[in-house]
Amino acid sequence: MNNKVTLKKLSLLNFKGIKNLTIDFDNNTNIYGDNGTGKTSVFDAFTWLLFGKDSTDRKDFELKTLDLNNEVIPKIDHEVSAEVEVNGELTTLKRVFREKWVKTKGALESEFSGNETLYYWNEVPLSMKEYGNKVSEILDEKVFKLITSPTAFNSLKWQDRRDVLVKIAGDISDADLAEGNEEYMQLVSQLTNKTLDEYKKQIAATIKKAKDDIKMIPTRIDEVDRSKPEAVDATVVNAQISEKESLIQNIDNQLTDRSAAFDEVINKRNANQDEIFKLKTKINTINFEIAEKAKNEAKSGDSKTDQIQKQINDKKSNELQSAEQKLIRLKSEKSTLETSISSYEKTIQDKRELWNVENAKNFVFSDDNAVCPCCERPLDASTIETQKAELQTKFNTNKKSILDGINAEGKAIADKKANAGAELLEVNGRIASGEAFIKETAEAIATLETELKTAKSEPTDQVSVDGLIAKYTSESAELFTLKEQVAILEAKTFELPDPNDQNDLRTQKQTINSEIQVLRDSLQANEQIQIANNRIAELQKEESMLAQSIADIEKTQYTIDNFIKLQVETIEQKVNEKFSFVKFRLFEKQINGALIPCCDALINGVPFSDANTASKINAGIDIINTLCEFYNVSAPIIIDNRESVVKLIDSPSQIVNLFVSPEDKKLRIA
Repeated sequence: MNNKVTLKKLSLLNFKGIKNLTIDFDNNTNIYGDNGTGKTSVFDAFTWLLFGKDSTDRKDFELKTLDLNNEVIPKIDHEVSAEVEVNGELTTLKRVFREKWVKTKGALESEFSGNETLYYWNEVPLSMKEYGNKVSEILDEKVFKLITSPTAFNSLKWQDRRDVLVKIAGDISDADLAEGNEEYMQLVSQLTNKTLDEYKKQIAATIKKAKDDIKMIPTRIDEVDRSKPEAVDATVVNAQISEKESLIQNIDNQLTDRSAAFDEVINKRNANQDEIFKLKTKINTINFEIAEKAKNEAKSGDSKTDQIQKQINDKKSNELQSAEQKLIRLKSEKSTLETSISSYEKTIQDKRELWNVENAKNFVFSDDNAVCPCCERPLDASTIETQKAELQTKFNTNKKSILDGINAEGKAIADKKANAGAELLEVNGRIASGEAFIKETAEAIATLETELKTAKSEPTDQVSVDGLIAKYTSESAELFTLKEQVAILEAKTFELPDPNDQNDLRTQKQTINSEIQVLRDSLQANEQIQIANNRIAELQKEESMLAQSIADIEKTQYTIDNFIKLQVETIEQKVNEKFSFVKFRLFEKQINGALIPCCDALINGVPFSDANTASKINAGIDIINTLCEFYNVSAPIIIDNRESVVKLIDSPSQIVNLFVSPEDKKLRIA
């Protein structure tokens, strides 16, 4: 190891109640003492000497020695020094905490003006920065905490523990893990400008979208299928058309020999029928489009009651509920402020009473029994008056200081009360506004509920498909015009030159042509069916492609899950190879199979937090051993509650054991 730090000697002077103590340490030192005898103070002294903090990482803690009345004994130094061996070289460190007393001109006594800290390295005075730099050269503060206390590492946040363990295990690249596995190598090659976790989320989003799309296809197919008209037998219809066309041909043959006048009339009549056919074809197309539009609109339209109910739900969930929750918080805040104001008023009254008690105190001095108030030794008779005056001055100064302090505390509390009162006024205003808003919203909801009740009692205004078809048919100017044109054309008559000879044939032909037209119109249903069938085939193909796409993507998802599992197993294996007593679980498997990062120390399968004290301490030492090897440094391990461990695992570090020993009312070193 680059830096092996060994504590050889530690001296405490007026530190946390320990007046004077020197401990010589060897590689394994035992410190015995009852609770409250200062075992932890020894650890605090060592950490304060190095970093200016106690063993719980506090900068502000009481290190001064107190008298029997728990008052700080003034004008004494508080000092910790140590002999530390670093890589075989002995170094002396010392930190002194000293009060500064200044005697101003004309004053009878010096006054306390603050504290100062002095630093020494091999008895050479240093500044705080110089001292801190030298300590850092030996041992980093964060590392020191982790390698001196068995519980320090497991007191870290799990994220910080995990970061340290991953660093110890070393980097494991995706490419190294994928080596030799074609599926994994292909997966890693796709991670361009994205992490594996990001790619997994992208895959999941793609699968979700494809599944949502595929769910809609049966509905879309059903809509197209229900729009198809009734099918006709084209073979039968075409045969009927051919048969009627033969009849027409026969009539035409009979009329061929008739006069040209008859032919001209017939031609005009046929032309008229063709025009009627074209117009009717357009009419049929428009009627089909109107029917489709009516069907779609009838499906998508919301009723009046649905709209009113939606408004009610929105107001209840978005406005009323939010306002009521906010009002509850404001009332809670009001109650807290009122309690605080009441507490401030009581404290102010207590301060007034305390001020009166302190103000009523007078200086009392007995000449018959004149003793020093500090050491209780009899005063010299020749200096009694002088010392009496000094004590009188000190009493008055102390009394004034106490009264000023009470006044200052009272003023601070009064300011807090005033601020709380102002906040209470503001909260009351906000409560009033909130209650008004809730009332208005409740009234609006009541109005909407009345409208809903009325709407439900009224006949529904939802238009049926047939009603919509009738509506749009009546509104179509083009359809009206086409029907008028058909009516005009159908009303036309064609007078034959010789009705007696040709009228019957023409009537027959016209009738037959009308029948043929009806048959031809019926064949359009098959065309519409074919269009619908083509669309259904397209949707079925799309459904098949989506299903295949989902299968392919889920295969990639399965590969990702297996790769993540390999990552987890590899990282945990590399980490746990570093430890002999404790193992770590770095990932936790959820019910749905997902893995989430964690960092749980396990001792024989038992979580660290549930293990007994002995197991926790041994696990901590195992962790410290690994950390020392990783950071190339070692320092004394200070083990509290050592009596709880029967057998301690081996460690190359120096060990300081703190034993709770009720029979030892003073610290005993062994």
